[in-house]
Amino acid sequence: MKKLLIPMLFMFTCTVNAGGYMTEEEIKGLFTNKTFDIHNVQKDKHLKAYDGSDGEHIVYIPWKDKISNRKWWTDGNHHCTSSPKRDDRCKKMKDMGDGSYQGFADGQHVVTLSNFRDGNEVE
Repeated sequence: MKKLLIPMLFMFTCTVNAGGYMTEEEIKGLFTNKTFDIHNVQKDKHLKAYDGSDGEHIVYIPWKDKISNRKWWTDGNHHCTSSPKRDDRCKKMKDMGDGSYQGFADGQHVVTLSNFRDGNEVE
């Protein structure tokens, strides 16, 4: 019985944590000094961004062929970014297990991020 109980307990613990929101440390580790692809779910638009270790958040907007300089930070388990036209936005991030990450604001899936790579490929 003991031989079955320990593996079952381990599987239950992993299942409970799977699909949960990322911690602040996980968010910092994922975003810091990385370029990534953005899919804005609400507007069905695709962008590319870079998050630097100093809080810079650089977004390439392809339909305008423009770079927008913004800021990023964490607020507990939220990834936050500034916006030149809107209020600051903070999202809880969820690792989807396939190399993509979904951002949720007010319980709504608003963004999918993928293709994380080292360095700044935006500028």
